[in-house]
Parts: sequence; C-alpha cells; structure tokens
Amino acid sequence: MNAANSTLQARAIAAPLAGVRVIEWSHSMPAAFCARVLRDLGAQVLKLEPPGTGDALRRIGPFAPDAPYGNDAALFAYLNHGKESATLDPSHPQGAALFRRLIETADLLITSDATGLAELQLDGDTLRRIQPALVTLAVTSWATRAESGTPSAFTDFTLTHHAGYAFHQARPVHAPDQQAPVACADREVALATGVAAANAALWGLLEAQMNGHGRSIECAELDVIAHLLIEPVADYGRGERSFSRLREELQGTEVAGGLIWLLPCKDGFVMISPREQHQWERWVELLGNPTWSRDETLCGERTARNENWMTLQDEMSKWTREHTRADVFERAQAARVACFPVSGARDLLENAQLNARGFFDRWQGAGNTPLSMPGLPFSMRTTSGAELPRAREVVSPVLGSANRAVFEARLGLSAEEVETLRRHGVV
Repeated sequence: MNAANSTLQARAIAAPLAGVRVIEWSHSMPAAFCARVLRDLGAQVLKLEPPGTGDALRRIGPFAPDAPYGNDAALFAYLNHGKESATLDPSHPQGAALFRRLIETADLLITSDATGLAELQLDGDTLRRIQPALVTLAVTSWATRAESGTPSAFTDFTLTHHAGYAFHQARPVHAPDQQAPVACADREVALATGVAAANAALWGLLEAQMNGHGRSIECAELDVIAHLLIEPVADYGRGERSFSRLREELQGTEVAGGLIWLLPCKDGFVMISPREQHQWERWVELLGNPTWSRDETLCGERTARNENWMTLQDEMSKWTREHTRADVFERAQAARVACFPVSGARDLLENAQLNARGFFDRWQGAGNTPLSMPGLPFSMRTTSGAELPRAREVVSPVLGSANRAVFEARLGLSAEEVETLRRHGVV
C-alpha cells in the first residue's frame, strides 16, 4: 500500500470528532453523559472539577462491588470514560483568568449552570470575544429563562411528573386512586437528555465549522421529557379531552388487547404480537391448533380476539408454561410471528446480538471484579467496513490527573506556579 492510500485509510477510520476540544464545567449527569458521547466520537474532553472534592457524581453509587465504599463509583466511570480531569475554581480571580485562557483554545463549552457563567462575567457576548467560534451548550433541568419562575430543586422524579410523562406511562391500573403514577425508571431522563444535548452540540459544531461563528445552545431536561409525549399531544389535537388510568378489562389495553400478549414461560415471560390474521393462524398452528383456536366467536377475527383477550391469554399460557422463553422465541420467530423474551439485566449481558455488535464495554475499577457497561447506542463504520476506533476498556479519570498537562504544557505555567495555585485552592 502506498503512502497516499495509507493516509486515506487513516482518515477513513479516524474518529469523527478528532481534533475537537471540549471543556465540561458541570455538576449534572445529563451534561456529563453528553460530554461522554462526544468523547466516544473522538473529541478531547477536559472535565473541570472543584479542587479537593471533585465532581459530586464521584460520591454517587453504584460503586465497584469489591472496592472500598466511595472509592470507585461505577456511575462516575461510565459518565466520564476517557475524559481528562483537571481541578479549577473559577470563582477565584486567578482561577477565572485560567478558565478564560482555556476557553480560548476550546471549540465547545458544556455547562450545567448557565447562571454560573453569568456570575463570572462570561455572558454570550464576552465568550464570543474570547473565542468567536466557541459553541456554548447549557444542559439544564428547567431552562435558564422560566416564564413561571424556576423551582429551587429538581430530580428525575419531579421532572417526569411536571412534564406529564409519569402520568402518561402509568396507565392502566386497577385502582387509580390508590396507585399513583410513577416516574421513569433509574436514570432514563438524564441519559436521554445527554443524548439530545450531544446531538445539539454536533449541530452547533457543524455550523461553527461552516461559518466560523459559534452559538449558544440550551437543552433542558423538561423539554426532552415533554417531547416524549407525542401520542397524548396528538390525541388532544384531534379532540380527545378525557383520560382515564382505569384498566377496563373487557375493552383490553394497548398491551393486552388482542394485539399483544404477555405470556408466562418456565423461566420468565415472552411478549407476542400475532396482530395480523396470517400471523395469528401461524401462531395457533405453532400451539398445535388446539380446540379453542377453531372457535370463530372466540378468536376468528381481531375484533373477537380484542373482546376475549383474557380468555385467550389463559388458554395460550397453558402451552407457554411448558416451554422456556428461548424455546417460544425461536419457534415463533421461525413461524414469522413477532415474539421476544422479556429480558432482565443478566439476559441483556448474555444477549448474543448485543455482544456480536460489541455493545458492552469493560471496567475494572479499583476492585477485582470487572464490570460490563453499555457502550455507544449506535455503531459507526466506514464504507469499507472499518469500525470506529474507540477504547473499549472504560477508564475513569483520576481527580486532577491532567493538571500538569493542562496548566503547564497547554497554558505554559511553571511547576512552581501550579503548586502555589494548588496551595491556595485555585487548582
């Protein structure tokens, strides 16, 4: 291979954001995950943390199972894989000056506190004078500008309720007065917002690359959650004004109403969806064409199956209870009937498709037990099939480990100056 071809191949498999410099000055999970996604795409991400204590996310579990408590946070490792960590207090005059110098070399500034920038006299106009092509991205919970005032505290739980998503996803239940709507599981809101913010950052970087001018972007968790309410908003738009969380057995529901069934197996559950007539016929053939399947009034057409879904669920369960999830899944797929096993965490870690796609990364941490962690939610390859090169071993940045590289090599300070700044709590 000649030199020209080697150069072309190297460019073809280079990370898309190689050469892009990102500063993350935040204390939130959505902002951290946004920067993590950009790092996976090749950007150089510098995470600025408070001197001494570091990011509060370092003290939030889960932690490595066999590491000293609080010594190695798995969540922090996942959110900050591959980043550089430097400590800096911009509220100190010397820290503010160093912060400005770092901004001069950055392409993107990610923050979770836009008001904090204003307190440092770093409004949009000032930032543009420092670095005209700088893209600033504020990843907030509520938004900087609030017509009805900004609440003093936010959690995923309160945000999902305020945005209406908790109420939407909570139906149907047997006793709405006793069974309150629940919030999204785990950290769904934070991670979804991080992906949305990363997408917004890419658009901002693209525009800055094209015209040399940066923009200020804000991505609020409230907006991201509200954006999930596509169906309820559409229903309201066509005139539906009433909404009930009561499970009406005879009418069925979206999940179990002649279109989809949740059926028990020897080792768990499967979800099946023989919604089309030809799928239904293949499904009951798979079940051995039992006597009940030939009753036209019970299940001859979809309308009958909608009305009799509970009876049909009982009848079908007699067969599925005698088989494993894998057996039902494989047989249904072979019969071209939509069917998937209901998976738990262990099932996902052992999922052949996810492992074949290299979805999981590995993290050793301070303990002796390596852990699997989700990688990118997408796969990137060149037209020739070369995969995007990225580190598959998760590396959690040690607090302040990049201080010398940042303040001495990048900004030109001497080792003595950095040590003096450290003693005064600036870095």
